[in-house]
Amino acid sequence: MDYRERIIAAYREQAAKRGFSRVTMDDLVELTGISKRTIYRYFSSKDEIVESVVVDFLRDMERKIEAAQDSAAGPVEQIFNVVRVIIGNIKLVEPLFLYDLHKYYPHLWERIEQFRAERIQQVFERFLAGSGQDCFREVDPKVFTTALLTSIRAVINPMFIIENKMHMEDAIQSLFNIFLYGIVKK
Repeated sequence: MDYRERIIAAYREQAAKRGFSRVTMDDLVELTGISKRTIYRYFSSKDEIVESVVVDFLRDMERKIEAAQDSAAGPVEQIFNVVRVIIGNIKLVEPLFLYDLHKYYPHLWERIEQFRAERIQQVFERFLAGSGQDCFREVDPKVFTTALLTSIRAVINPMFIIENKMHMEDAIQSLFNIFLYGIVKK
């Protein structure tokens, strides 16, 4: 692992536990054994490190989501595999991680929102309009994905999670259970 990767990995690990705003350059020096001068050779600022962490996180999620979809036999299994991947990765971060992104780095939070929206639209519109028609009720894919995205933005949101003293993985699981099974007992 080169210096750049070590710096990103150390920052990501600490930010996941403590939030982005609480990780200092001195923490990075201590964790990596890399001097500040060398860190600044690879990154011009802490903000650039934060951006690299987010980009790295999204690339990692993209790979894992693709693998989850590729390993599934059908549309329903693909959805459950993707939800498991998301929950598995989100368990690794504290709400402060997302809260700090939302508050201090709104442009990066918007990048995450865009990533979520694009992936959800790709997956559900493909299934609801084509390959999953025999698995799902007939619904307008645009209405479904818009409702799901709006719900995700409202519920899988750092402020909602913190204010309601929830765990991110519980909120994700609850939301997808509602959308996939509804609320009516059978």
